Amino acid sequence: MQNKEKHKLGRNVISLGMVSLFTDLSSQMVYPLIPSFLSAMGVPPSYLGVIEGVAESTASLLRTVFGRLSDKLKKRKIFILFGYGLSAISRPFFYIASSWFTVLTIRFADRVGKAARTPARDALISASIHPSIKGKAFGFHRAMDRIGAILGPLLAMLILNLLSDSITELKALRITFLISVIPAFIALFFIRFAQEVRSETTIQSSIHKSGILSTPFILFLIANAFFTLGNSSNAFLILKAQEVGITTVFVPALWIVYNTVCTISSPILGSLSDKIGRKPIIGFSFIYYAFIYILFGFASKTWMMWVLFAAYGIFYGLSEGVFRAYIADIVEEENRATAYGLLNTIIGVFLLPASVLMGVVWTKFNSQIAFFMGAGFGIIGFLTYLVSLLTAHNIRKSE
Repeated sequence: MQNKEKHKLGRNVISLGMVSLFTDLSSQMVYPLIPSFLSAMGVPPSYLGVIEGVAESTASLLRTVFGRLSDKLKKRKIFILFGYGLSAISRPFFYIASSWFTVLTIRFADRVGKAARTPARDALISASIHPSIKGKAFGFHRAMDRIGAILGPLLAMLILNLLSDSITELKALRITFLISVIPAFIALFFIRFAQEVRSETTIQSSIHKSGILSTPFILFLIANAFFTLGNSSNAFLILKAQEVGITTVFVPALWIVYNTVCTISSPILGSLSDKIGRKPIIGFSFIYYAFIYILFGFASKTWMMWVLFAAYGIFYGLSEGVFRAYIADIVEEENRATAYGLLNTIIGVFLLPASVLMGVVWTKFNSQIAFFMGAGFGIIGFLTYLVSLLTAHNIRKSE
């Protein structure tokens, strides 16, 4: 019986999974519609870049700050509640927004909320389960997140279709944003079931804890920095799909295919990492990404897009949850929220130049060269990750 208990996801993982599902459902009812909302208000497209740039940069930089605070105070739930609560409270203001600056303020608050909750939430998940099922737990959580990402746009489309004949587009968007408040507050209800815990890794894990200032962890961050330079906005994948003939009406379906594969693959590959180890899966994820991007570069038929978007969903399963579990493997619990914050900050900071670089190369040369460049950065990330593994191995030998 005791062995069975070790392999259960437990109360915290399940409740936080429900929180992520309803939060992402709410946010994905709003986020894809912001460009249309601004356009309906007569705001020029250039302001969208300002809004998203400020919002995402803020989230990236503050994640390390909030992660460190969570570690220092030894509190997780208060940051989770504050983060999800701030995002939920900001959502209704879209209904009364009348200028681009109001939209910027709302997005800013939403991203601050994300920055506050993410490191503490991941640290709490890592401390709530037995070390043998870290990959399974994070895979489950990412799958719940993706279910919300699928349901959100579908619900938004349903609402807009029902309202399209009776009121203006702007009014329909405002009502959709207002309805998105409901799942956001349902998410807050599930937070009450989460509890502060101390990690089960006080039982000695077989995996060596490197520490947040160790060379292996720093090299892992550098590997992700190089990789992120090649992992530009997914908007370029959609642009490639349209380039080869996928019409706009089929783009949401293409995105649903991607998110569905993400949802299915995340818990499966997370559990696999518990069985065969995180390291080979992380190394393979870099190579797999490079291979998929090379195929995107060569793709010239519409059917290829459907296959590649599904294949790209598998990459998500290979990386997101597994990377989080790996950090729990190598960083001690008292610094884990800081570690998650640092990883997310690195990824966020390098996403902007990655997208700019992708766009410049695409415009100056062509889409094939741009995707080949992304694949190249993926290979550099893989090589840096190999160096981090060799460094960790040498440290263990010298002890």
